[in-house]
Amino acid sequence: MNGGPAISPGIERTLAMLSHQPPRAEILEPFVQAARDVLSQEVGLDVTPGRLSLASGSATTLDVTVVIGITGRLTGVAVYGMDGDMAKAIVGNMLGSPVTELDDMALSGIAELGNVITGHATTLLSAAGLVCDISPPILLMGAGSLLSTMSIQRLVIPLTTDIGTLQAQVAVKVTSAKSDS
Repeated sequence: MNGGPAISPGIERTLAMLSHQPPRAEILEPFVQAARDVLSQEVGLDVTPGRLSLASGSATTLDVTVVIGITGRLTGVAVYGMDGDMAKAIVGNMLGSPVTELDDMALSGIAELGNVITGHATTLLSAAGLVCDISPPILLMGAGSLLSTMSIQRLVIPLTTDIGTLQAQVAVKVTSAKSDS
């Protein structure tokens, strides 16, 4: 067995550099705006953002947690967590009929909701000169799992609706300018 590093030295240097940059709260605003737009248009919900906080260390997942990777001028993840009842209510609103269990179709709807919110946020960020791409969503089921964002601090904001609170967390860092030519 090779005793070398598990990840390349280049990736280690990038992670170390990113972890020393302070997070920028203005990067969170496109995610909040996107959540408001998508939850209003797709689900028929009004969103009231709560108090912004800064977190580090591992995050504890909620009943249903969507994780979307972000690359480009921003590197990191967007995380959306909610309890199971809220997830069922969201999918029920999307389908126009009550949802009583989080089956594969319901979970697919929640994953797609996170995907659409993050996609809309990256469109808003691109308009501000921060061109990014997103990865397909990862869905974590079950409260209490630990999700590490390494040493990148997370901007956390609760997004309250009349069916529950969606916890949005953004752990991203601005990378060096890339040439778009």
